[in-house]
Amino acid sequence: MTHNSVAISPTLSPALLADIKIAVQRALEEDIGTGDITAELIPGDAIAQAQVITREHAIVCGQPWVDEVFRQLDPKVNVSWQVSDGDTIEPNQVLFT
Repeated sequence: MTHNSVAISPTLSPALLADIKIAVQRALEEDIGTGDITAELIPGDAIAQAQVITREHAIVCGQPWVDEVFRQLDPKVNVSWQVSDGDTIEPNQVLFT
């Protein structure tokens, strides 16, 4: 089953969405600072694909934050969720690609 990310979640209030955007922006500013040396090793026109998997049993939480991180880093990134917030997940399960 695939759950695609949406630009705006119908279940979250506009105020919470605005808070998520600000929190992610601040976290990225703190983490990246004046630059990302590792990212400079990758050509700007590079295209890649990845899977994010879990290593342990868990309950999914925070999809809107993950979506916002990728939206701010590169709006062209397509996050395709394989799980939903609240799902119980197993080790080595794909969360998103």
